[in-house]
Amino acid sequence: MSSSDESDAVRPGWEHFAERPVPEVHGATTAPEAELAGVLQRRHEELAAARGASASAATRVHATLFELAMLIGTLEQQVNRAGEPREAVDEKLRHRELKNVKDRMLDVLRGAGVEVRDPKGLTADEVLDWADPVHWLQSPEFDAEVVAETNEYAVFHDGAVVRFAQVVMGAPAPAPVPASKPEPEPEAPPGPDPQVKPEPDAETPPGQTPAPTDT
Repeated sequence: MSSSDESDAVRPGWEHFAERPVPEVHGATTAPEAELAGVLQRRHEELAAARGASASAATRVHATLFELAMLIGTLEQQVNRAGEPREAVDEKLRHRELKNVKDRMLDVLRGAGVEVRDPKGLTADEVLDWADPVHWLQSPEFDAEVVAETNEYAVFHDGAVVRFAQVVMGAPAPAPVPASKPEPEPEAPPGPDPQVKPEPDAETPPGQTPAPTDT
């Protein structure tokens, strides 16, 4: 059998195909221009919704700022009163009034998703992502690297840091370097004992000096 006969034998014919029904289309076919117009319309609706959400958020921010402005005015009144001469019993009252204004201001911020955090006393690992050290203190009173002082608090919005805290970090004092001991001086060899007399030469009679030898 030739090669052409073999290719005809494996080549599929129309009998190998089956008809498949065409899916029904409900309504008329959408023209490209109409489809593009629909996409643009949906896009405009999404933009309008986004603008509406932004406007609502801005309104909430403005309301928060206006309320804080009122509380700051109240705080100014309390601070001015605290500077006036008062009796000792009025000092406690003044402290409660100031604390009340401070708590109201923090409540307003929390209602807007804003939180103020003081990192003082926390370890370096705990404030690694939301505090910037501006200075370091080394002292024996610190057992580890901790926040010793807070210059500026950190601010969070909806759980994310938006303003880093400015802190002074404390660290343990370095261990003192032991002083090196001076090397001991070598001892001098002991001298001859003056009380011990040298023994006379065995070949020289007592009372005589040895004769010089000729060289």
